[in-house]
Amino acid sequence: MRLHLALRVATGFFLTTAASQVIVAAPPVFIYETPKEFFGSGDFDGDGKTDLVIVDKDTGRYRIGYQTAPGTYNWVDNRPSGIKGLSGFTIGKLLSPKTDAVAFTSPDANQITVVDAANPSATGKPLDIPFTAALGANTIVAINVGGQGKTDRADLYVGSIANSPDPNLATVHRNDGAQFPKLSEAILAGPAVHGNHFPLKTGLPDALCILINGEKGDTFQAQNYSTGIATWLLNLPGLPAGSDYAIGNFRGGATPELLFYKPGQNSLTVKPVEDAGGKLQFAKGDSFDLGQPIRRVIVLTQSAGQKLLVLFGEGETAGLFNFDGQKAPASIATFNATNDQFTCAFALPDGLVMFSQPAGGKFSVRYHVFKPEGGNYPRTAFGTLPTLEENDNITIPDIQSRILAKAPTAEERAMTVYTNEIPGTHVAYVMVPIPGGEFVMGSPDSEPNRKPDEGPQHKVKISPFWMGRCEVTWNEYELFMYPDEEHRTRMTIATDAAGDKLADAVSHPSKPYVEMSFGMGKDGFPAISMTQHAANKYCQWLSAKTGRFYRLPTEAEWEYACRAGTTTTFFFGEDASQLPQYAWFEQNSDFKYQKVAKKKPNPWGLYDMYGNVTEWVLDQYDPDYYKRCAAQGNLIADPWNKATQPYPHSVRGGSWDDEASRCRSAARRGSERAWKMQDPQLPKSKWYFSDAQWVGFRIVQPLKVPSAEELQKFWSSGVERE
Repeated sequence: MRLHLALRVATGFFLTTAASQVIVAAPPVFIYETPKEFFGSGDFDGDGKTDLVIVDKDTGRYRIGYQTAPGTYNWVDNRPSGIKGLSGFTIGKLLSPKTDAVAFTSPDANQITVVDAANPSATGKPLDIPFTAALGANTIVAINVGGQGKTDRADLYVGSIANSPDPNLATVHRNDGAQFPKLSEAILAGPAVHGNHFPLKTGLPDALCILINGEKGDTFQAQNYSTGIATWLLNLPGLPAGSDYAIGNFRGGATPELLFYKPGQNSLTVKPVEDAGGKLQFAKGDSFDLGQPIRRVIVLTQSAGQKLLVLFGEGETAGLFNFDGQKAPASIATFNATNDQFTCAFALPDGLVMFSQPAGGKFSVRYHVFKPEGGNYPRTAFGTLPTLEENDNITIPDIQSRILAKAPTAEERAMTVYTNEIPGTHVAYVMVPIPGGEFVMGSPDSEPNRKPDEGPQHKVKISPFWMGRCEVTWNEYELFMYPDEEHRTRMTIATDAAGDKLADAVSHPSKPYVEMSFGMGKDGFPAISMTQHAANKYCQWLSAKTGRFYRLPTEAEWEYACRAGTTTTFFFGEDASQLPQYAWFEQNSDFKYQKVAKKKPNPWGLYDMYGNVTEWVLDQYDPDYYKRCAAQGNLIADPWNKATQPYPHSVRGGSWDDEASRCRSAARRGSERAWKMQDPQLPKSKWYFSDAQWVGFRIVQPLKVPSAEELQKFWSSGVERE
C-alpha cells in the first residue's frame, strides 16, 4: 500500500515515517460518527500503538494512519470494506486477540464484512460474515460475550431495522471464525444507533453502549454480556430525538461521565456514572449552555488528563476546553477552519490533530495540527489525507499467487528469449534475457557532453531479468487503454478467464480527450504520452493478464541493459556519427517517432535503446543520487531511488526529438510539470502527458518473483496525483 508522504514537522504528526518520544496510554476504542463518516482508533498492527481510521459511509472505503512513534502516523491508500452505503462500523479483536480488526454493515446490503488491517503495506480482503438472522443490519458492535463457546476473539452485536412483525431487532452472534451463529435475539423499541463498546468502571469488561431512536425521543442503554446473557447496566430515556454522545473520565475516578448533546443545539448534558453498592447508575449531573450550536463533542486523552473539544456550527469553528466533569467547561482555545469545516479530531502527545472537509464537502480531505505555545494553540502543520479515489491494491495478493503458479524455473542458466501472446488477443511481444552481473554506472569526467548528474561513477550489481526487445507499442498499450475494445476480442479469441478477472480489476486510464498518437501512427509504433503512473498500471494489468511479473526497469537496470557489457559513450563505441544506424533522433526522425525495431539492436538484442521514445524507469530523478551511491563505497546491489513526490521521475535513452548528446548510455533526464502544460483538466490527468509526445516505456520481468508487498511498491512506485 503506497504510503502518503509529507515533510517532517515539529509537532510529531506526519504523513510519513518519523520519530518522536513520550508515551501516552491508549484510550479505549470509541467510534465518532458524522452523517458521512466514522472516526475511530485501535491497534491494528499489534505494535502496542494506537492507530487511526476514517471510514467513508458512501463508498465504504476506509483510510488508516498507522502510528509508528507517539504522534507519528503513516497514512496509507484507502482500502475497501466490501460494502457501500455503510451505517454501522466497529473496531475490535475479531480475527486475532493481538490486533484490532474493522467490521462494517449496511442495511441495504444486509451484509457484514470484517477486514484484517494488520499489514500497513497490504490491503486485507473483506471477509463476508454470514448474516441471515435478521434483515436490514444497520448497527454493529464488537463485544466480548461470555458463556459456552467463548473464544479469545470478540463477538458481534447486530442491530437491524427491516424485520417483521417487529422491525427493530438486536441479535448477538458468537465469533466461531466462520458462521457466527446467533446466540440471542431481542426486540428493540426503535433502531439501535451509535454503537460502541466501552468500560463503565475500571476493571470491568467493556459494556455495549447504544442509543435507541424512539418515537418520543432517544434512550441510551448500556449492557454487560460477560456472562453470556445481557445484563442491564444503564438506561437513560428522554433524550432529544437525534442525540449523540461521548464518553470521558474528567474526574479521574473509577467510573466515567457520559456527555449527551443534540447536534444543532447549544446544550451539553453531563451524566456521571456512579457505583451504588455494586450497581452502576447515573448520578444527577448537569447541563451547560456552550453559547452556540454544537456539531460534535470529542474527548481528547493525553498524559496530563482529558480535555473537551467541541465543533460548532457546521464545523467552521472549534473550541478546546478544560473540564472537570462538574463545573462548566472553561475555554482554552478557539480554532477556525478557514474555508473548511472541521469533521473530527484526535489527541496527540503535545497537541491535537483535526480533520476537515471543504465547506459543503462530503468527506475529510485535510489534517491540521495544533500545538500549545505560550498560552495559545497555533496551527503548526497541515496537509492532505489520502484520497478516496478507487484503487486496485486489493487485487495484488491474487495476482502474485497467479504469478507464482505460473513462474518459470528460477535458474538464470535456463533463461531464454521468449515470445508471449496477450490472452484473448493476437498481440504478442518478445522478452530478451539479461544476465546478472556488475558494471560501473554513470559516465567519466572525460566523456563528451557529460552532465554533472551522471557522476560520480559507482559500481552496481544487477540481478538477472528479461527486458522487452522493443518499446511497448500502441498495439499492446491500447488493449489496456481501451478495455471495452479488449473485452470484445475475448469473444472470438481464446482467453484466460482467471487472468481477465484480475486484469479487469486493475485501474485503467480514463479516455483521452485527444487522439494520443498525434497523427504519428499506431500499428507497430511505440505508445507515448503516458505518465509513469499509467506505465506502472499497464505493468500490473499485463501481469494479471499473463501470470508473469512485469514492471518498469530501475534506472540501474536500464543503463546496465543498454550498455550490454560496454563501457563506452555508446554501446557501439565512441563515434557519434554511427548513431543513425541505431537510433531515431533529431537528425533523422523526420520530427516524429518511427516504427520499433527498424534500426540495429544493441549487443544484447534490444532495439531503440537510444532515441525513438525516451523511456520511463522506476526511479525518482535526483541529480545528486549518484553522489549518495558513491559515498557508500561498496558494490551496490539493485539500487532503486524510490519516489516520494510527483516530480521528477527519471526517463532514459533520449527520443526522436532529442540531439545525440541525450542518446548516450549514461544520459539522464527528469520529468517536469510542463509536460502537462496544455492539459485543460483540473486536476490535471494522472494518466496522460499532453506535452510529452516523445515519452514511452519498455517492460522488464525479474527472474525472482517478489512478495505481494513488494509488487505493490513496484506498481505504485510514484505519486500519481500532483
